[in-house]
Order: sequence, then structure tokens, then C-alpha cells
Amino acid sequence: MEDLEDSKIQEAVRYLAQGDKATEKNWFKKPEWDIAGQNYEKAASCFKAARSYDQAIQAYQKASDALFKSDLLFMSAKSMESAATIASLQLKQPERAAEMYKKASDLYLTHMSPDRAGEMLEKGARALEPVNVDNAIEMYVSACSLFESEERGKFAIDTFRKAAAVMIKNKRYEAAVDILHRLNTVYQGIPNQQGINKTCLSIIITLLAAEDEVEAKKQFQLFCLHAFVQSEESAIACALLDAFEQGDQELLSQIVRKQTVTFLDNEIAKLARGLQVPSDFT
Repeated sequence: MEDLEDSKIQEAVRYLAQGDKATEKNWFKKPEWDIAGQNYEKAASCFKAARSYDQAIQAYQKASDALFKSDLLFMSAKSMESAATIASLQLKQPERAAEMYKKASDLYLTHMSPDRAGEMLEKGARALEPVNVDNAIEMYVSACSLFESEERGKFAIDTFRKAAAVMIKNKRYEAAVDILHRLNTVYQGIPNQQGINKTCLSIIITLLAAEDEVEAKKQFQLFCLHAFVQSEESAIACALLDAFEQGDQELLSQIVRKQTVTFLDNEIAKLARGLQVPSDFT
């Protein structure tokens, strides 16, 4: 095994040398950035096979830079993505991985590939979740914003839902309400009334968890100006608000066990099960 790894590293070093040679410039020769990029890619693959992961990352980064200079933007982004994946999966370096996923996102966006660009931001966010939830949330929000600005919102529904889930799990209720409202706008544009109904109920539950019963009532009234008023989700939201107003914890507990609530996204359903009527009544 060690012999194979040594052989792969030697092969990688040769590819690096060929890549460096292709970047040389003199009176008779311009840098051949595409050839350099190809050789750096091969070097990275060899380093990876030899489990020399840090060297693989450096080679992928060199490949990305060379391919960018030869206007091969998609391939440049892909090399940076490969570097980020190694940092995340093999080296368990989430901050480093997130930084490279962000660079890959920028490159994909330059290539006019917004879906891949958003995917990179989401991968960076997922890598950061266990170590820096604030930065993870920031990357999720950036991904959502990117899809919105490119008018690709319908392709980002899962991203919006994941962002809301992380926010709710970490008690960032205000941010969760904002992202759920933005998801609602996406559903309205498709249109998807079932998605709208679930999101409206999710907003009410989140506001109640944040102990903002006044805003929850206000939002419910606004939602009921539209088709939401005819839905089962609307009936559940109304019952939740009644239980809060009456200070009836037993009624509240019955409502949150209903199928309509259990069919919401996991973090929302869990949040609903933990709702408590105001302390004034208990």
C-alpha cells in the first residue's frame, strides 16, 4: 500500500512539474493555462489516490486558477468544488471547506450556472452547521437570495426549508419567520397552494414559539385574506390561537398532535409539540 501511495505521489509531482512548465512565458511562448490546468487536475487526482489530501487540495486550487485564466469557468469551478469536498469529507475542516465552496459558487455564477452556485453555498452551510451555526445560516440565506435574484426560486424550495429548519433548531425564530415568508412568495409564484398553506401555519407556530402571540394573530388575519382561509392548516392555526387565548394547555396539546401538524417539516412539527400557553395561565 505504501509503495502504491509513494508511486502516486511521484506521479503527482511529475504532473505538477508539467503544469508549472505550461505556465512559463518567454519571447516565443505564451502560458498555456488550459494545459497547465489539466496537469494540475491530474496531479490532484494522484495526490488524492495517495491520501495526501492537503497536497490534493493545493493542486485542485492551482488547477482552478489556471482553468480560470484560460476562460474555462465551469471546469475552474469544478476544481474548486473538488478541493472543498476533500476539505470537508477527508480532512474534516468545515471552515476551510466553506471558504472554498463560496469560491466555487462565485465561479459557477460567473459561468451563469446559478443552480450550481446555490448548491455550493448550501454545501458550505451544511459543512459549517456543527461548528458555526451563525455562518451556516448566513450561507443558507445567501443561497436563498441568489436563487431569488436569478428568479430561480422554484428550484430552491428545499434550500429555503433547510435554512428555516436550521434557524428553528437553533431558536433563531425571527430569521426563520423571514425566510418562511420568502418561501411563501416562491410558492405564490409557482403557484403551489398546499405549500402556501403549510408555510403559513409554520409561520404561526414559529411566532407562538417566539412568544409573539400578537404578531401571530396579525399574520393569521392577513393570511386569511387569501385562499389559506379555506384550508385545514387555517383551521389548525385558528385553534392554536384560541388555545393560547384561553390558556388551555390540554387543548393545545391535542391540536399539535393532529395529522396536519405532524405532516409539517420535522423541526416545525417538533416546535409545535413544545408549545406552551403563556405563563399567566399556568
